[in-house]
Amino acid sequence: MKEELKWFASFPEGLKKFRGKHVAILKNKIIASGDNAIEVLEKARRSYPKAKPVLAFVPKEETLILSDVV
Repeated sequence: MKEELKWFASFPEGLKKFRGKHVAILKNKIIASGDNAIEVLEKARRSYPKAKPVLAFVPKEETLILSDVV
């Protein structure tokens, strides 16, 4: 999980197309996205039933993300 959070906090270029959406992240890859966090988690679980993805919301505009993940 720590790896995914560091990746998300770095706001890679690929996240821009998910602005305003909830995303499920696994191994630094978006595996599901949508407008509802529960639906995103359900999509991710259907595709990767044994995985534990990280859920996050991609802000619509630049936002300061504070994290203790180093």
